[in-house]
Amino acid sequence: MRYEYSTTTEALRSERPTVLAESPDLNRTGKAVVWLSNIRVYSFGLMFSVSVLTRELDVDLVLGEPDFAHQPDTTASVLFGIEFADGRTVALDRPAPDRVLMEVRDSFSGAGSLQASVLLVPIPPSGPRRFVTAIPRLDVSEAVVTLDGDHIAAVSEQVERLWTGTQAPNGLGGAGLRGGGWFNRLD
Repeated sequence: MRYEYSTTTEALRSERPTVLAESPDLNRTGKAVVWLSNIRVYSFGLMFSVSVLTRELDVDLVLGEPDFAHQPDTTASVLFGIEFADGRTVALDRPAPDRVLMEVRDSFSGAGSLQASVLLVPIPPSGPRRFVTAIPRLDVSEAVVTLDGDHIAAVSEQVERLWTGTQAPNGLGGAGLRGGGWFNRLD
């Protein structure tokens, strides 16, 4: 990690991530497709989107929660895990190994679709990464996709740090808006 931060929120607000153009499929069947997109590389970790579309329009999808008997029949869990080149594994429905954080930061589901942002800290070690997905309630079998992650470590070294410390007390500046400016001409 190139920079040190006191909280995850500070870290996410202090860097401009590098966005990768990749959007690989992680699981594709006649019933569903699961893919990664919007992969943002920070100096301290990754944020990426996991997207799912199913043929089942009347099902709500949740990411990283095991199927429980108390879930309604209209809810299906999308299981998601990663195996790193050093052999460590992390899954959203299980405790993470020491010094690894993987969590869903936000999620939207409706009409057989899901889009969720996932944070992974720290940057995984160089080498191949195995992504594992399944949707048991919809009979979407476990799929394993291996992606080369060597370039992520290199990209993380080039991330731009925007600022350090805290903002002014109210966080509002107003610079460039007094006495003219483009926005004042819109009235």
